[in-house]
Amino acid sequence: NAIASTYLKTMRLSATIIEESEQRQNPLEEREIILRGLAIPMIEHLAVTRDAFDAIDLSDNRITTLGNFPRLNRLSNLYLTNNTINHIDKINIRRNLPNLKSLVLTNNKLTGLHEISALGDACPKLEFLALTGNPVIQRQHYRLFTILKIPSLKVLDFAKIKKGERDTAQRLAMSAAGAALEGDVKIEAKAAFTANGLETKTFEPGEGRSAEEAFSTSFTPSQKSAIRDMVANAKSPEEIERIEALVRRGIFPENPTSDCTSSFLPVLSQSDQHSISEKRKKTEVEGQNENVLGNKKARVTV
Repeated sequence: NAIASTYLKTMRLSATIIEESEQRQNPLEEREIILRGLAIPMIEHLAVTRDAFDAIDLSDNRITTLGNFPRLNRLSNLYLTNNTINHIDKINIRRNLPNLKSLVLTNNKLTGLHEISALGDACPKLEFLALTGNPVIQRQHYRLFTILKIPSLKVLDFAKIKKGERDTAQRLAMSAAGAALEGDVKIEAKAAFTANGLETKTFEPGEGRSAEEAFSTSFTPSQKSAIRDMVANAKSPEEIERIEALVRRGIFPENPTSDCTSSFLPVLSQSDQHSISEKRKKTEVEGQNENVLGNKKARVTV
């Protein structure tokens, strides 16, 4: 039991686990992958799915932040019941989940209305949202505030949104109570941001960037071409993960078949920076070509 407990505490969502997980046609006739009950603490390595799923089930895990997604254009439904999510990474979700329509976050740890605002900013196409079992639903004006901030919603907490509720939400927005509520939410958001900023963390080069961002800005055209070839020729999910991790840190994987602690070169010389800057100014065509990597074997850059 002690060994099993230790294993669960250190469980990570690896490329191998993803590839070996159950894949099915769900009752809604959607292509779905089941990643539930793995005790994972964060979302990672979903680029391995090659954007092949309409739905992803990440329920019954230990995820704390909704974020760290690669570009998944096909994904429309996310299930995250029974996690410990207390934060929404709106920038990552808006950028990488452009077609998300259904989000189930029941029994999580969302407490602030500013996280509702974040969902509104992140999910312009969201139609179904379930937040029952989160502390935030006890907040005054929670339902009206959510309807106001996510105008695309049709169903909230398993109850259809009525026209009268939308009208009431609009009246709240124009009232003194609504203005006071907005002020409180802004203070709440600032306090949460400050609290997160005060957390002690060890800095890692490239931390906070996606592999896509790092690939676009940190490598010369010849290096990008070489990375595409490495990904296309990768022989295992582990090798793909290693290449992705190095790309995110801005390190060129000179020899991906060797030990991951050696034979890697930093790439941001002055000449490289100048070349990258000039290339970005000249055309957007290269940016489109870069996305070819997302259609290859591992989608390292998306």
